[in-house]
Amino acid sequence: MAAHSKTAGNVVDDIVERIRGYLKPYQALFTLPEQAQHLGHVIVGLTSDLERKSSEPIAVLLGLPRRLIQNFVGLSRWAWEPLRRLQRQEVSAEIGIADGMLIIDESAVPKKGTETVGVARQWCGRLGKVDNCVVGVHAVYVGKDGQTSLVDSQLFLPDSWALDFLRRAKVYVPPEVQAATKVQIGLDMVRRMAEELPFSQVTADEAYGRSTAFRDGVRALQKWYVVEVPCNTLVRTLRGTGSARARRVDEVCKLIKRERPLDRVLVAYGEKEPIYVQAMMQEVSTARRKGRVQETLLYLEVANGEKKFYLAYLPATATLTSAVRMACTRHRIEEVFGEAKGEVGMDHFECRAWHGWHHHMTLVQVSHWFLIREQRRLGKKMSRHLHQSCPPSSGQTYRPALDTDANPRLAQLQPHPQREVPHRPLPSQRLRAPSASLAARVEAA
Repeated sequence: MAAHSKTAGNVVDDIVERIRGYLKPYQALFTLPEQAQHLGHVIVGLTSDLERKSSEPIAVLLGLPRRLIQNFVGLSRWAWEPLRRLQRQEVSAEIGIADGMLIIDESAVPKKGTETVGVARQWCGRLGKVDNCVVGVHAVYVGKDGQTSLVDSQLFLPDSWALDFLRRAKVYVPPEVQAATKVQIGLDMVRRMAEELPFSQVTADEAYGRSTAFRDGVRALQKWYVVEVPCNTLVRTLRGTGSARARRVDEVCKLIKRERPLDRVLVAYGEKEPIYVQAMMQEVSTARRKGRVQETLLYLEVANGEKKFYLAYLPATATLTSAVRMACTRHRIEEVFGEAKGEVGMDHFECRAWHGWHHHMTLVQVSHWFLIREQRRLGKKMSRHLHQSCPPSSGQTYRPALDTDANPRLAQLQPHPQREVPHRPLPSQRLRAPSASLAARVEAA
């Protein structure tokens, strides 16, 4: 028993040392040494085995006053973008590939009351209905060997917040933050990520795919896309002069199925057997205010008969298999949401202010990336790994097939500049098992 305890203690100490080493460049971005120290405290708490990863449980775990953690996350005014840029630079250097993918999606967290920034009655996917919640728009990067990382998060403000200047002032929403739809936030996110991460593909669900502005914006960046669209989306098939009347995509697919059979496409390797879907592609045109734009209609039928419709902008060399795999990879963001919520407390924020929400999501982003690095180092999965198979109804673990050619430009990345800032190391005597659970997640088979 004593030998076992000593071994477990050594494992925990080793993990804490790795957290310290990992955080040094992030802590160097703070001008106040106290804030750099609290960054370490919170990351240890978020990667621990705490059931609830909010300020009070983290403070209790580390033997610290609750107010110190609450103030650091929710009230202090440190800049979060430098930390996010550093994390994205690490992502680019470690798993970045030229044909990487960016996935855009939203996630809602139920919230009571009316004072938390962004809270309103709106669609909450977690509850499956309209209810009081806070909605964030998120970006996940899929890179080398299908590895993923959360790389950006922005808060959505409903009009009841965005247009109420008194309400905005109470939670410190910056004046430059304008009213924006989720689609606009998502497109702005793609534009920002294009400046920092190597990727050639973008995918999103029908909330974004139905928007011609989103699709055209991605195309303007010279990125390929496969985005889901509703069944009533109108398209014209390109036959001869392309003068066929506009039809719903579900009607078009019915007509095509009468003319030719669907192809059987391998989309992933499940734990027990390969996963296939029935699919087809058809060149179509879609309407704009001025003229029409050529796109590709992609249709999928999954094992339970569920039907999926996508519009795509693809290279001339694209095959049906590559298009289907692009579409299926969108479900990886659900996997990341599951990891971030289950492992690092993504949905455990208790902040009312604008900067508090973005602080929390930044800390989650940095914590999740640490666990991904540990997973990569050890070649193992997180214990509560929530794989979403593609298609979701197949019920098998999904391992996507993505091209993994290295991007030679990554070798030219310069290390992130660091300032000399007084650094207080994490007090090891206070680190009560961040944990046996974390140790088990990254060390146990």
